[in-house]
Amino acid sequence: MGVLIFILAIIWGSLSAQFLMQTVTSLILASVYLTGFAFSKVSRTVNGAGTAATLAQVIVFGALFLSGNWFASHYVDYSSFNTVSVASALSFVATIIYVAPRVPGKILLARMRAWVPSFGEASMHIPANERVEFARKVAGWKWPGRASGSKERDNVKDPRGKALEGQESALADSEN
Repeated sequence: MGVLIFILAIIWGSLSAQFLMQTVTSLILASVYLTGFAFSKVSRTVNGAGTAATLAQVIVFGALFLSGNWFASHYVDYSSFNTVSVASALSFVATIIYVAPRVPGKILLARMRAWVPSFGEASMHIPANERVEFARKVAGWKWPGRASGSKERDNVKDPRGKALEGQESALADSEN
């Protein structure tokens, strides 16, 4: 029975870290969409849907994190440094280290969808594993003060279309 609890503690350490990171990330994304709802040129429907979806994620993953920790605390004594609690804590920390680098990309995608008109539609034509890089390129053109920024840009067209207002070369790079 002790070996089974040890293995489950390692698994729970990893799962709880993922639940916690998803809860925190979703809370940040909800605030991005909510500010976009109030101040952005993007339609309120898009930002309202983004806010609702991310708040639902906060509730679901927060509940999973709290209820899972409550359940695990019946089998793992987290108040002492025994083998099971240390293994669970190490699994938790390792998962946080693994998951944390992906968070800024998720925040950038949400910010672009909430603040740049037509970005959501344009990014749907990009494979999922390339959307963050696409968002970084579009963000580089969008905001002044960056090397290729343009004050006039306020819209992103379909990447398969013909209009990106002089940014075709950067888009062609994103499709390769």
